[in-house]
Amino acid sequence: MCGIAGIVGLADRNVIEAMIEVQAHRGPDDRGIFVDDAHQVALGNCRLSILDLSSAGHMPLRFSNERLWITHNGEVYNFRLLRAELARKGYVFTSGTDTEVILTAYVEWGAECLSRLRGMFAFAIYDGRERDGRERLFLARDRFGIKPLYWAQIGGVFLFASELKGLLASGLINRRLDHQAIWDYLSLGSVPPPRTMLVGVRALPPGHYMVVQQGKVRIEQYWDLYKPPEQSNPLASLTLSEAALELRRLLEEATHLHMLADVPVGAFLSGGVDSTAIVGLMSRQVSRSLKTYSIGFEGAGKRFSELRWARIAAERFGTEHTEVIVTGEDVKLEFDRLIAAIDQPSVDGVNSYFVSKAARTGVTVALSGLGGDEFFAGYPQFRWFAWAEHLAPTGSPTLALLSPALAILPGRWRVPLRFLAARPLERHSSVRRIFTEREKRSLAPSLLDGENTLQPTSRFYAPLLHPEWDGVTQTTYVEARGYMAHTLLRDTDVMSMAHSLEVRVPFLDHVVAEFAFRLPGCFKLNGADTKIVLVRALSDLLPQAIMKRRKMGFQFPMRDWLAGPLRNRVHEVLCSRQAAYLFDQQRLFKVQTDVFEGKRSYIHLWLPTVLVAWAQLYGCSL
Repeated sequence: MCGIAGIVGLADRNVIEAMIEVQAHRGPDDRGIFVDDAHQVALGNCRLSILDLSSAGHMPLRFSNERLWITHNGEVYNFRLLRAELARKGYVFTSGTDTEVILTAYVEWGAECLSRLRGMFAFAIYDGRERDGRERLFLARDRFGIKPLYWAQIGGVFLFASELKGLLASGLINRRLDHQAIWDYLSLGSVPPPRTMLVGVRALPPGHYMVVQQGKVRIEQYWDLYKPPEQSNPLASLTLSEAALELRRLLEEATHLHMLADVPVGAFLSGGVDSTAIVGLMSRQVSRSLKTYSIGFEGAGKRFSELRWARIAAERFGTEHTEVIVTGEDVKLEFDRLIAAIDQPSVDGVNSYFVSKAARTGVTVALSGLGGDEFFAGYPQFRWFAWAEHLAPTGSPTLALLSPALAILPGRWRVPLRFLAARPLERHSSVRRIFTEREKRSLAPSLLDGENTLQPTSRFYAPLLHPEWDGVTQTTYVEARGYMAHTLLRDTDVMSMAHSLEVRVPFLDHVVAEFAFRLPGCFKLNGADTKIVLVRALSDLLPQAIMKRRKMGFQFPMRDWLAGPLRNRVHEVLCSRQAAYLFDQQRLFKVQTDVFEGKRSYIHLWLPTVLVAWAQLYGCSL
């Protein structure tokens, strides 16, 4: 796990060192720079040593005596198998790292090497062999986007880094905010790639690679969860029991691979099915006690705490369990560090920040249950879509006509009826929507000044919809490509790496995920029963109390904190000059009042607070 950076078109050692310095939290164990003055290329790396802790893992790493260099962030879990295959072809290795295997695989297979990598990664390879008379830079990102990769092209200079702050440190990036990115952020709570919050800065999308050659950039997709339909789906003939057995085998294999490390490995444990499953599978792989970590709350916040369930799981598997109590005062004291850590505005990540901070005191790697809800129908919206698919698969014209009259009904009826009335695109667009298009126009009118090109957030969902799919499969795809990719995974990465902690996600091993995605929807959801095949696969591991507990999404008492310890800090942020540029002050303070009175979710206030505080920190403007 590392921070990476690079420049093509400007071989300035001071610039590349500055880009790595601000990412030092991602890799405190080692630092390296490669500069090629003749070809105007510079690569940098700050390393968190996980595999082969010796100096042989120093990066940027060179291939033999040739002009090929790599800087790499992440882990490739099947590198030993690949290394053995490449050794049989005559390649000689000088380290025990996965990085050397990636570079060698690129030499042997070119871009096709990506299909062989099983893991999470973002890397750049400078290929100066000039076989066609032109050197090039090859960059790639893992299938789900677990590891980040940002880039920009300013004139004849191309730059990349693991974090936006790495690009900003170059001194070459325009600090102007992207209006469309803000527009999307106000609805989604994060910025979906390839956009970022900054004009001219892009994120390489998950499952893509790019080639930079002679000033031109080419981006190609090499993987997607969706595959064109085969003549027959071999998984369709499996019984539930057969599917559960195969899922168990794949999860055991993935967990074993994800525990590969030369440093201490632990786990996050919330007490839900997913994190408990991961800890249970881990416990079968080791003879010692695992270290597990949970967060909880005190006072009125105890109503959100899941510590009771985490204790049940910890006792079942005999883990060395640590509970972290987070208070509003803690968040107040850490507010500025939270904003710096988030790297790009997001509504999520506070919980990841604090549990990662605690975990880093005992381990260097932590496994997470992230991905279980997306691939086994754990979210409430899976039931909503299954219900709508049955009653009104394409929406209800009759209900749509009656939509204005629905306003007189109680909320418990109005919301589901409007959901039924909507077409599939609007249903998916509304599930995680924070501010509507209409609300954004009144809240942030400055974004519309002189701009007639802002697109509705629904455009993000349109390419993700496949009418031939069942509701569970479709919802999995939308969640995996949407909220999971550009919010959960991105925030988990930056918040854990702020504390130099590597977080791994076995449910997102692509072999496991592809298998789960292709299973019939009824194996995951049936009425109120969710994660059916997952629970069946792990029934001997999961405590009965956790298998039977009511699903509870992670929550924390942020409204209480915003109205209490954080109130003055939030007021200071929202009364700032930057806030006045971005938002209509009257509307903004109406939102604040509504949140404090319980008429809105805390998210509606936290969202603009994070955006303005981040813009202040990095000196950004409209």
